[in-house]
Amino acid sequence: MRLRPVLAAAIVAVSLAVVRDARADGAADLEKAHNAYVAHQYDEAEARLRALLDPLTGPLKDPDSVADARMYLGATLVAEKKPDEAAAVFANLLSDKPDYQPDALRVSLDAIDAFTDARAKNRDKLAAIQAERVRKAQEEKARAEAERQRQVARLAMLEKLAGTEVVTTQNSRLVALIPFGAGQFQNGQTGLAWTFLVSEGLFAIGSGVGAAVSYYNIGQRDGTYAGYPSVAQQYNDRAQGWAVAGDVFAGAFFAVALAGVVHAEATFVPEVTTTRPRELPSLSLAPIVGPGGLGLRGTF
Repeated sequence: MRLRPVLAAAIVAVSLAVVRDARADGAADLEKAHNAYVAHQYDEAEARLRALLDPLTGPLKDPDSVADARMYLGATLVAEKKPDEAAAVFANLLSDKPDYQPDALRVSLDAIDAFTDARAKNRDKLAAIQAERVRKAQEEKARAEAERQRQVARLAMLEKLAGTEVVTTQNSRLVALIPFGAGQFQNGQTGLAWTFLVSEGLFAIGSGVGAAVSYYNIGQRDGTYAGYPSVAQQYNDRAQGWAVAGDVFAGAFFAVALAGVVHAEATFVPEVTTTRPRELPSLSLAPIVGPGGLGLRGTF
């Protein structure tokens, strides 16, 4: 079983070597074809160049090398007095590379003139080709930007979901029976809950103060009744007045408390769902040395 990875690696290495050799042979054959053109051996140059440009068997794959080969073939055809064939070759060259510029040191002036004529003749076509390429490039750029924006939005959404915790709280009807706005707080009715809490608290305090002051005056009345009947009567009147005030505050407390309980039960919310931020764990990496060599250990 261990031989399979080795065999696969060998196949890949051989394939890469074959590709490199093919590219090297193609470049060498292209230079030989150009040498034949320079030596005015046009038949040999044309044969070599057509073999290099064969779409099925030709070794040339690099666009720049293909463009150079077409330029040399066109120049050879110009030298061979085949202007129509040369024009067709130049047209193909310009269709693939509208911005191609021939090297004046490697082809004749007549070939450059013929190439210039082909560019002028196909100016509208080349402009359309160039415009189409620009349009496609812009569309590709727009698609890439849209995809980047989608990825950014998706990442932001994932971060938001990961950093948010949804908490569902089950409410109790027993809590709704508690006064002082407990049921309203449970239902999430904060403003009304504070109204019941403050009002019931004030009424309860008022009731307690009334009762306390009433008991105080009763005590004072009982202590002074024998020697000072008139003073004792004043204490008695005060005690009754504070008792009445305490009863009024107590009655108001029970009325408001009952209203609060009834409201809490009537508007009872079975459960309340809230969201709260959740701290994301931070990852720290530390180098470790083990039997297998160096590595990294991540801790949260």
